[in-house]
Amino acid sequence: MPKLTFIGLYFWICLAQKLVSGEYLYHKVGGELVLTPDKSTVTDPITSILWKHGKYKVAEWDKDFGGLDIYAAFRERTTLDQTTGELRISGLMKTDSGVYSVEFNSKLLDQTYTLSVIKAVPKPTITSSCNPDKTSCILTCEGDTTDAEPVTYSWKVGEGPWEVVDKQLFVSKSNTGKSTSGYNYICKLKNAVSGEVSEPVGEVFGSEYLYHKVGGELVLTPDKSTVTDPITRILWKHGKYKVAEWDKDYGLDIYGAFRERTTLDQTTGELRISGLMKTDSGVYSVEFNSKLLDQTYTLSVIKAVPKPTITSSCNANQTSCTLTCEGDTTDAEPVTYRWKVAEGAWEVGVKQFNVFKSDTGQSNNGYKYICKLNNAVSGEEEVSEPVGEVFGSEGNHEEELGVGKGEADEAAEKT
Repeated sequence: MPKLTFIGLYFWICLAQKLVSGEYLYHKVGGELVLTPDKSTVTDPITSILWKHGKYKVAEWDKDFGGLDIYAAFRERTTLDQTTGELRISGLMKTDSGVYSVEFNSKLLDQTYTLSVIKAVPKPTITSSCNPDKTSCILTCEGDTTDAEPVTYSWKVGEGPWEVVDKQLFVSKSNTGKSTSGYNYICKLKNAVSGEVSEPVGEVFGSEYLYHKVGGELVLTPDKSTVTDPITRILWKHGKYKVAEWDKDYGLDIYGAFRERTTLDQTTGELRISGLMKTDSGVYSVEFNSKLLDQTYTLSVIKAVPKPTITSSCNANQTSCTLTCEGDTTDAEPVTYRWKVAEGAWEVGVKQFNVFKSDTGQSNNGYKYICKLNNAVSGEEEVSEPVGEVFGSEGNHEEELGVGKGEADEAAEKT
């Protein structure tokens, strides 16, 4: 028994040594990868070098048989140093992700390189959801992290330090009834290749949250019931910058990018902005007679969602597949995803949906799968074409699936 224990221990030590020989790398889409192998264990003169991506050849050099070959998608963007064995790949793509290995003189080196090619994170925005009496709110750090994972979320409250937490931050009024409204909240999105910080938001408990479509119109009508004196001055601000200012003695001024598309009602204080742009997003506040009202308006200007498509990625033996509801939601977040299977009900889910063959070995292939995208400004939800035969066709890994337009129209009528 002791001998077996020793053998088992030796096995795990060897396995651990093998595991630590792998290097894990993250690079940005469009970036450059440089792999410089340690060839100190190669004692003979180098006559051949072979780099592989998984089981597929990337670059191969042989002193005696025709020099250098670069293969498939790596052509035109890959170089190989025939002295050092250094591999250089530019214009990195998602499909370049995977394990890279190198052979010298047909002998495989222990060192491998596991590459993940990911996108940079977007600039996040903060949205809020409060309970009815506005004593507590959940702040969400929004941003489309598709192809940018894994990401970390950090929050900064007031002058406090950055803290790595989660996508959502819970905030509340204190037991004394005083609001944390005066704080500024900032969130940060970060991954191995980038980092972005949101605009600060404040007045969490006193703010009204609004979503409007790019190109649309914003109308803000303040409650001036607390203004008792005759109104002689009105000032609207976007963050710390002036939008519109009216003074009884000096008239009306519209500022910066708001000129030619903004009006101010000098009786009610109503502000109207047309031709909304992404840069109009932020917090709006108003002063009457140089006194700031408690009410603020947090605006997010976003795009309508696109019509989604469904792609599929299956395991090697096609017993399970992951369906993905694809659509460019850049500048359209936050969005909701819904899925419908066959004649079942629509269910709110996430971007990806797992399907599998039953335990009896029979496929649920005959089902039709449909996904739906929606956000706060899309008048109608956008529905994908229905797809089926998930397990039945070869070569459908990570490819778009589709059926006839007639079936799509029929599915849309049932939504």
